[in-house]
Amino acid sequence: MTPKPKRPPTANPVEYTYDPPPSSTTMSSSSSTSTPLPSMPSHSSVSDSIPHPGDLSRTTVHIAGILTHIHGLAELPPACTEVAVLWLLHPRLQTAECMWPFAAHLVRHHYDLHARRGTSPKLGFIAVSFDQRNHGTRLVDAHANKAWRDGNERHAQDMFSCFAGTAQDTSLLLDFLPAYAFPDGGVEIVRNMVLGVSLGGHAAWQICMRDPGRFQGVVVVIGCPDYTRLMVDRARLSKRKLWLEGKGEGFVGSADWPQGLVEAVRGSHPAEYFSGILGREGTEHAGKEDWAHEMSEEEAERVRPEMERCFGGGKRVLVLSGGSDKLVNYKFSEPFLGWLKKAIQKRGWFEDGGLWLKDVVVEGCGHEVPPVMVGEMLEFVEGTMGLWEEEVSGAKEGKGISDEKRESTESGGSRRSSKI
Repeated sequence: MTPKPKRPPTANPVEYTYDPPPSSTTMSSSSSTSTPLPSMPSHSSVSDSIPHPGDLSRTTVHIAGILTHIHGLAELPPACTEVAVLWLLHPRLQTAECMWPFAAHLVRHHYDLHARRGTSPKLGFIAVSFDQRNHGTRLVDAHANKAWRDGNERHAQDMFSCFAGTAQDTSLLLDFLPAYAFPDGGVEIVRNMVLGVSLGGHAAWQICMRDPGRFQGVVVVIGCPDYTRLMVDRARLSKRKLWLEGKGEGFVGSADWPQGLVEAVRGSHPAEYFSGILGREGTEHAGKEDWAHEMSEEEAERVRPEMERCFGGGKRVLVLSGGSDKLVNYKFSEPFLGWLKKAIQKRGWFEDGGLWLKDVVVEGCGHEVPPVMVGEMLEFVEGTMGLWEEEVSGAKEGKGISDEKRESTESGGSRRSSKI
């Protein structure tokens, strides 16, 4: 077998997820095609690409100063009155366009499943993409998107404020999306899931905290719930003077990590937020929390209301990480994710909280999105949409959905942690 040519290195983690579109495929905003969905690779390779999924109709509208791309309006069933929305958040230094193949693949997969089963969708499915703050059509200062190693002295606050703002933008766009996508009022948005990659993955964690009631499904791809732990180590690797002076001691709260950033991160990012509730608010604890400690009854009682707000009520979370990712190393996500998984395990203090969590680490995978991760996305979307369709139809008929059904919607249950 002739070996495949070595692909040039890239800073774009989704550069090689899909093959380039065929030359005959146009990405016009008014067209939709019936190109067959691609066959997924039959193994867990982290080096292959998925055939391009073809086009999906795309409508671009201006909402609150943001060019917003709505994917799949033309494909909605004629009698559709209720839809779920997939919000796609792109990586740092990229634009919304790199997420368009994901929109086509995931949305069309939903309809393809129904077609193969001979069933009618109970929920329509569309996707939305837009440029993150200071990216693409919203670029203000390219230097602010760079890292410490590239000479950006404000890397920590620039990156955090960017994706925290994107999380707020997502909620803002959801506020107004019905008025632009369905101005006649005949279609209602009843469910939302967010899928973010890298910088977009950090933003997806933010959405869990900022707008948990409206975003019932979350897919975090090579993103981190513990910004401080991640970035303090990045300061070490970048040989920041303020890190080297104290070997990390006092770095949080220094000019590289001002107190205003400490407070902003603690107020909205998962690990730091729950650490604050547990009383570990000083900068001496930042990035060093012992998430493996046994929770006391008093601690569980103190944190439970916010756990219910952010992660309860049927929230479904899929976390995809690369086992060899050097930029967003899984070891910085693992402590907090371990705490979450322990809380919802059998006889855990949040076992009955309604959180479904699957944590997948792809061995040999760097800061990239290989086909095996897309396979996990497809499975998650299939299971989540199936559950939501049952909930919607059950609500119309006055029926609920059993816990057993909710648990068994996807293989792996609600507490799975796996390595591929």
